[in-house]
Amino acid sequence: MSARMDGRRPGSGRLPLPGTRLAERTFRQSDLPAIRRFAAAFGARAGIKAGRHADFVLAVSEAAACALAYGPCAARLRLWTVGTRALGEIYADETLLRQGPPGVRQDGAETLRRWLLRQLCDDVSVEPGPHGVTVRFSVVFT
Repeated sequence: MSARMDGRRPGSGRLPLPGTRLAERTFRQSDLPAIRRFAAAFGARAGIKAGRHADFVLAVSEAAACALAYGPCAARLRLWTVGTRALGEIYADETLLRQGPPGVRQDGAETLRRWLLRQLCDDVSVEPGPHGVTVRFSVVFT
């Protein structure tokens, strides 16, 4: 697992504006406990208060599990803040992603993860595609 924190703008135009602090980490399924600690440290540095901090950490953990749900793969987590909103994006790499055949229903755990994400976050999107899956979410904190 590797980590990086800087103020540079990543390649995607959907990510932070210049000057925004970015935390980024690559991980695998076995790294989920470390991802929770990483999210907790980021939330504390960002000034997320206790009540929303726990929601934010759980949201990051659930989004990471959701992105990795289709099989063992490498994933990338990016976290940043804009004003009083903490945002995250997790992209699970296509190269090791095992997707079921089209039309196969999600299992109960996957459905529960998405439901929980929607309860914890102010905005959530899960976008499976031909090159992997991307989970985006945001949490407003005050």
